[in-house]
Amino acid sequence: MKRHGVDGDLDPAHPALCFHREVLTFLKWAAIRRDFLEALQASPRLHFLEPRKLWRHSQEALGKWVLSQVARDTRSGTEEPAASPSFLPTRATLSGGTYDEQLIRDISLKCEDSGSAEVVAEVKALLARFNLSQRCEDAAAAVLRELSSTSPSMYCVPSLRIIDAAEERSRTASQRRVQGSVAEISAQWPKHARHSCPPVSLPLLAYKKLEMCYTHFSETAEAKRYPRLDHDSRFLLRAAAVALRYEGCLATGSLQLCADTRLKQHLHAAGYHVMDLCASPINAYMGSPKAGSHSTLGEDGCEDEGSGKEASALEAENTPNHFCSAFPDTDCYFGSLGSALQFDVEAAYNSLEVNPEKKPLLLTLDVPYDEDICERLFSRLVRDMQCAEGKMAMQQGKPSPPPYIADYVLVLPLWWDVPMQRRKRLFGVAGGAPPSSEEEEQKLLDAVVKERSAILHCGYIVPYEWPQHLAKAAGKSWVCFDGVFLGDSYKYFCTATNKWLQGVTAAEVIGLSQPRADADGGHWLETQLAAFYGGQ
Repeated sequence: MKRHGVDGDLDPAHPALCFHREVLTFLKWAAIRRDFLEALQASPRLHFLEPRKLWRHSQEALGKWVLSQVARDTRSGTEEPAASPSFLPTRATLSGGTYDEQLIRDISLKCEDSGSAEVVAEVKALLARFNLSQRCEDAAAAVLRELSSTSPSMYCVPSLRIIDAAEERSRTASQRRVQGSVAEISAQWPKHARHSCPPVSLPLLAYKKLEMCYTHFSETAEAKRYPRLDHDSRFLLRAAAVALRYEGCLATGSLQLCADTRLKQHLHAAGYHVMDLCASPINAYMGSPKAGSHSTLGEDGCEDEGSGKEASALEAENTPNHFCSAFPDTDCYFGSLGSALQFDVEAAYNSLEVNPEKKPLLLTLDVPYDEDICERLFSRLVRDMQCAEGKMAMQQGKPSPPPYIADYVLVLPLWWDVPMQRRKRLFGVAGGAPPSSEEEEQKLLDAVVKERSAILHCGYIVPYEWPQHLAKAAGKSWVCFDGVFLGDSYKYFCTATNKWLQGVTAAEVIGLSQPRADADGGHWLETQLAAFYGGQ
């Protein structure tokens, strides 16, 4: 198995090296997570609201912390993605140091008396003592040392086990939550170099989705570059690295959820090229076009066609598609274009590879949980909207078409109060009849948004400005839909369990249509959202 480049050095993008590096990274990160949990539990001044859930809460908070650091990566991006591992933040990737404000907030929210100065001071002191940034620096250096001192013949290799849908007894507790068959991936070590690396699991349909994408985007180039590896070996190494990154290292729920894929299919069928800007290879939209409506999904995620059969969104994921993601080093082989914070809308629109039919782009931003990522992504969106307006203004009065067309759909938890200049529509009023008038509906909406957004004023408060900036940038010319979904009226699809989820959180869906002079006056997205959600 050739793992060296033309100059004799180890090829940093070799599938075997990348997987072994990911396993080493996971082991180092798992140790950091355990130490962090112990530090939280040992603090005499921090009393947690749900101590039995502290492991999950701390793991989620650390995953969000990693995403915040990745979003601040200051490298030029000129290197081959796989040669620049991006999970453990180091001084080489963060010239300005780590961003810890979100982590302070997340930990404080899990404490009793979360907003008190004493609790916040103790969380800050604990993080200072723990020195997470230095631990990551040391861990990254240790991974590199071990890689450089390990012969390629001593690398661990992935092993795949398929657990049939009907096989329940051999499943772990987490695997029992998965609907359908499961793909379990584990790391096998040489006999005299054993380490404890627990397996990770994906729904088998998600694993097949990864293979579809790898075959489409990378098979030809990788077969030429690594001829000694057959397709199955190359793919398993790449897929195992992705699974370990998201299900093992990151382990945060926000990238296991998909916003309503039926809307994306509907907009796809309407003529858009639909792309997710905040996704992973596992949950990025790869669906086939299909016209639909918000009312066609039953209470259990079943299509209301009389069959009663639960429909997995992964079953329709059969069209390889590009997307943006946080980790191009593992994701580039499956269609990732890199971070949304560096995404060039005009270049993507005009790219023969990304948008060969030059369709209008429909760019989605599904950001369920990560407040800091919201701030950065939507601040970038404001700049992109202003850029689009500037280019349209330069072409005003000219017969040529716009340089690009890009509309947006945003899906947000309702704790954000985004003051769009459009009346919000209310879906899913629980416990009684719907409001009898627009005034009554607006009064109810104001109360709900005020109640939900109160979470932003709890715990350690981090100021966010993007809701006001986005609303100002959108004005009346961009925003074409603003819907608030309560109770079970909005469903996410969870790729980790292969199930539809209802009641995850109250959600807001915002449609932004690029102002333009074309056949429909730039109202195509508004028309399609009205068709999907029902006109009003």
